[in-house]
Amino acid sequence: MVNVGIIGAGHSGLQLGFALLQDGDKVTIYSDKRPEDFAGSRLPSSNSVFSRGLDRERELGLNFWEGQKPLIDHTFVRIGDGSGATVVAFDGRFARHGQAIDQRLKFATWLQEFENRGGTVVYGAVGADDLEDIASDHDLTVIAAGKGDITRLFEVDETRLTYRAPQRRILMLSVLDAEHPSPDGVLYNILPGVGEAFGIPMLMANGVAYTWVLEAVPGGPMDRFSGIDSSEAAFDTAMGIFRDFFPWEVERHAQARIADANAWLTGGVPPMVRRPVLTLTSGRQLMGIADVVVLNDPCTGQGANSASEAADIIHRAIRENSDGTFDAEWMEQTFEKFWAYAQWPTLFTNALMGQWPEHAVQLLGAAAELEEIGHRFSGAFNDPRDLPNFFFDPESARRFTESAVHRAKSRTAMTAQFANSLT
Repeated sequence: MVNVGIIGAGHSGLQLGFALLQDGDKVTIYSDKRPEDFAGSRLPSSNSVFSRGLDRERELGLNFWEGQKPLIDHTFVRIGDGSGATVVAFDGRFARHGQAIDQRLKFATWLQEFENRGGTVVYGAVGADDLEDIASDHDLTVIAAGKGDITRLFEVDETRLTYRAPQRRILMLSVLDAEHPSPDGVLYNILPGVGEAFGIPMLMANGVAYTWVLEAVPGGPMDRFSGIDSSEAAFDTAMGIFRDFFPWEVERHAQARIADANAWLTGGVPPMVRRPVLTLTSGRQLMGIADVVVLNDPCTGQGANSASEAADIIHRAIRENSDGTFDAEWMEQTFEKFWAYAQWPTLFTNALMGQWPEHAVQLLGAAAELEEIGHRFSGAFNDPRDLPNFFFDPESARRFTESAVHRAKSRTAMTAQFANSLT
């Protein structure tokens, strides 16, 4: 049995805690919020958990919203021309659905369930001065509080950074009574050089919502988010963005309203990679996980999925650690296993925020005629490790496009042959 302390009650911390608790380990989670505190807190994220993450939740008995709508079945991509029209439009289908639950509701439910299953929760904010005492109480202490001040105690890994400042200014908000497509899915709107608008269908306590992440290139015409100080201002600004930059979304929101007074957020996400080991004055060492060590802009919806991946990798590494020594070497090796995955959502996010290479533009342009390309692109949100096979470089994109064309022609010809024979 391992005695593990987890600082942070977000996605990765809670998932890891449940996995270890299921194994019979002693687990203590340190949370700055009680379950009842989440309802009055600000919406923390636009999270969408795709099928690989949902599978892990099922394995741990955390699928409290199994099959409840809205389910994320499609990605609807629209690339604008700057004058109100679209130059590329295609739909991609997920092989298996994803789901987004308001994290305030989700984390409150999970935290209560963690205590119900016999886990220990210590409530209260954790600061740098508390780390020595916490670390002395556990065989392994991990820090999963990705947005807390203690994350800044970890050393930045400059060798793995592409950007050193936020590449987008962000307004996030959830709206009720917007029109949803059927089947439901992510609305993925892009205006190159100006910004993006991503709409994620989300289940909230008071209804089915779209949670929008509006991302503006800093200093550009869509950068209108400074000074927003209320839910009403956030909603009005979002509707103005739709009118001016993504007019095909206006009608969908004719009856829309903000989901609640705290269902909005503004800011920017500085992409970050940090080293995973924090050594205290006493020599004790703590490990950073998930957003603490790899943080990306939300434009590809990878935050909750990377958190799920991190928790799974660390859980398996703990089980495989036969001698129970959780030293810096073990932490570094475990992080490298995570980075073998996390490098791909990081590259995906950086690619979509930068200047799109010509081969990527051509690839997605071809998706309007070749459904297979749109489906493959959608699948990469669930598992971005597939991206090197068809997206990141011109040669792989060319090979994939040519093979998709070949399959489409062969399929069409054989279907026609069979149809003629059947008549």
